[in-house]
Amino acid sequence: MATLEKAITTQEELDAVIGERLKRERETSAKKYEGWTSPEDLKKITEEHGKAIKKLQDAAAEAEKTLAEKDKQIAEGAKYKTDLEKTRIALAAGLPEKYATRLVGNNADEWKADAEAMAKDFAPQKVAPMGSPDPKPSGGQRTERDAFRSMLKGIDGGK
Repeated sequence: MATLEKAITTQEELDAVIGERLKRERETSAKKYEGWTSPEDLKKITEEHGKAIKKLQDAAAEAEKTLAEKDKQIAEGAKYKTDLEKTRIALAAGLPEKYATRLVGNNADEWKADAEAMAKDFAPQKVAPMGSPDPKPSGGQRTERDAFRSMLKGIDGGK
């Protein structure tokens, strides 16, 4: 401890000596902690950062919602594109439009093959034409039916 040049006899002198000592201590502490953030400033910075983080979290939630809506729209668009392609393939194969939804497969080639197979099932069957109800034999021969008709015409007077 340093020695005093004169003795302290009053309270004011003691206060002055202590004040001087506190002043030197504060200057030393200020130099020691120069560039550091005070607790009050740190609290303000923390509050500002908290507000910024909340704002960013809200923006991220909004962006996520927007992306989810866009993903949904993209999925719907892909479904419409698929339905359109299936309809085009079904019509090209000669199927009615309502059968486009029944095409199976994962791509256009598989849908086309399925449509062609289905079209074969729906194709009109070629049936031999029915015979004429009044067949005429070749060579001008008269059939019994022709003879019966002539006889009836003769009875009715040719009507």
